[in-house]
Amino acid sequence: MKKKFLKTIGLMMSAVLVLGCTACGDSGESAPAAESNETAAVDQAVNDSAEDASGDEAGTESSGEKVTITLWSQFSDPNSTDGNYVAFYNALESIKTDMPNVEVVHEGTESESYKVKLKTAMAGNELPDVFFNWGAGTMKPYVDAGLVLPLDEYMTDDVKGRILGGTLDNFVFDGKTYGYPYSVAVASLYINTELFEQNNVKVPETYVELLAAVDAFNAAGITPISLGEKDLWPGLMIYGIHAIRMAGAEDFNAALNGNASFDTPELVEAARRVQELAARGGFGSSAMGTSEDDAVAAFKQGRAAMMFMGSWLNGDCEADDAAVKGKISVIKFPVIDGGKGTIDEFHGGSGETFLVSSSCEHPAEAAAVAQYICEKMSKDQYLAGSGMPAWEADMGDTSDLNRLSQEIATLTSDATGYVYWLDSLTGGSKADTIMNEIAKLIDGSVTPEDFCKNLQALNE
Repeated sequence: MKKKFLKTIGLMMSAVLVLGCTACGDSGESAPAAESNETAAVDQAVNDSAEDASGDEAGTESSGEKVTITLWSQFSDPNSTDGNYVAFYNALESIKTDMPNVEVVHEGTESESYKVKLKTAMAGNELPDVFFNWGAGTMKPYVDAGLVLPLDEYMTDDVKGRILGGTLDNFVFDGKTYGYPYSVAVASLYINTELFEQNNVKVPETYVELLAAVDAFNAAGITPISLGEKDLWPGLMIYGIHAIRMAGAEDFNAALNGNASFDTPELVEAARRVQELAARGGFGSSAMGTSEDDAVAAFKQGRAAMMFMGSWLNGDCEADDAAVKGKISVIKFPVIDGGKGTIDEFHGGSGETFLVSSSCEHPAEAAAVAQYICEKMSKDQYLAGSGMPAWEADMGDTSDLNRLSQEIATLTSDATGYVYWLDSLTGGSKADTIMNEIAKLIDGSVTPEDFCKNLQALNE
């Protein structure tokens, strides 16, 4: 795929993201090194900022001494084949050559533990220089507390020109930009075509056909939809897509942002559908006790027929050790009869970034590190099959690009709206409450009506 097509993606993303929220892989090969324009932009950002920095910082730059930048991320496993991990560690390695004046000291922590670690560091004002975080409501407390650095003074026109339209939206507060994007991820329904063919089950185009597929796979002793609800966040995606299909992206976004009610007939019906799907055996018999890692493993091993997940799953499905390699396809989640949503509204968007602490000793270098990692990851995670890029880049020969990434690009080419990940969009205790309420919905301990009333209490 050449640069011209990437510009087309940018125009498409700009158009669809403004309609949705102001907005979450295994690769057999490592992605290429960063282009020269990335390196030049980073060097220029450091040099320009150093001219205006304190005498100590300028002295460090001119003396040739290395500046140490501490970095935290949720990318805890350097051997992971997930495309985002591959891209992050590519960037971490290449920054040694492309930014020789900086030494990056990285600490990686597993996702759920990482969230706790960040909250603790935030409370004690002990954040590292640069740290991975999510946008929108998850980022807002850091901005409100003055703990993160606005990056506008480091964003040259050249840098802004390479960022695809609409992908900064979840990082802007009161007109100031606090993070660079690196990916556009969407959730799709992944299907094991071999299991569908072997069991003579029709690939669902409607919600009624989805329920029929669930019944058929249950009868065959195969988990219909793999779900790791022990980790809570996967349930957000299941409810999220049902809410999008029933209420439509615009109305659901309004409820999530506190500008409309959760307690509507459409969202009650979405909750009822999720609960009925769970009771029907749609997620197997042990979703509440299954971790997300185990759910992915089950799908990779061909023990589940479907999985609704973000595009970071692409690499896992095409991994050399995946029993399902070459047997997975992605489709749009079916529309629901009577719902206001359309088939071209999606769950996802752009909302992961690296923030810079406002108290870091070397802000110019820290900002340059954040930019470098995001721009490098944008290309590499795309080539590794984990999501659409958020920056323009010459992708070179993409004939070997993960085929599922190409399928998702086709699926989203006519997108009309997005709703970003519910926990990131809402953030904090509101996100925790939504996650816990959805878990109760799935295990049957709350009614759909009370579920929506409990969510609406968050907006009052």
